[in-house]
Amino acid sequence: MAQEQKLVLITGATEGVGKQTAIQLAAKGFNIVMMVRNKVRAGLAKAEILAAAPNAQVDYIIVDLTSFKQVRAAAKQFNDKYPKLDVLINNAGLIYPDKKITEDGFELCFQTNHLSHFLLTSLVLDKLRLSKQGRIINLSSEGHKMGKFDPDNFNAEKGYSSIAQYCFTKLCNLYFTYSLAEKLKGTGITVNAVHPGVVRSGFGSDLDKGWLKPIFAISRLFMISNEQGAATSVFLASDPSVAKVTGKYFKNSKETATKGNTHNTTNQQILWDYSVEKTGAFKP
Repeated sequence: MAQEQKLVLITGATEGVGKQTAIQLAAKGFNIVMMVRNKVRAGLAKAEILAAAPNAQVDYIIVDLTSFKQVRAAAKQFNDKYPKLDVLINNAGLIYPDKKITEDGFELCFQTNHLSHFLLTSLVLDKLRLSKQGRIINLSSEGHKMGKFDPDNFNAEKGYSSIAQYCFTKLCNLYFTYSLAEKLKGTGITVNAVHPGVVRSGFGSDLDKGWLKPIFAISRLFMISNEQGAATSVFLASDPSVAKVTGKYFKNSKETATKGNTHNTTNQQILWDYSVEKTGAFKP
């Protein structure tokens, strides 16, 4: 009897780490659904994935994560088409040079990196429940160590720094991971976070100018490839050894402890309640 192919849903899979994650998982026998912004890039990424894994089924759904309306529509499109989901990889993320408020009224980076993935996860969770062993993987970063949690500054109300806001959202990714893992205990669905590494990709290219340009030029000498950056997400999505591991943070495909503020359950609950209120997600 042929082994049933598993299905993975990946946000931001048209370039960088996300695309390499899709390519590597397709090569391992996964079917791929990408949630992406750009139709042309989606088509090019699909062709590249199929070139590496001709037997894979590859689909894409267009969505802009700066819009809750689009996230809801994309989730409905996915839920209507697919009977179940095995792996959700909340991969998409950005760092933006200037403060920008979305149509929903939130700071762009905060909505893209946290709130929209919080909403998407809620909307496809029932499909993960139908998998034999559902897995949720959230891309965080070592930048979480510099993240400052201030409930009065989620949307950079007190002044905007692109790096500070990015690091805050990576802390949010950890809070979300730890909170959701606790809430899903006993369901068979695991939730883990990933640091992909400092990757030589197009991420942060908007900041590669002015006085930061020489810093970026030097730092690229020490960056890893997209293929290397995808390795930990691929490991968590596919390896049997982590089938029951949940609520953890991984880098270099190894479980790594996070310290201090990352395990502040009061902050975790504040963020969870705020996210539920603003997105309407995770309601019974």
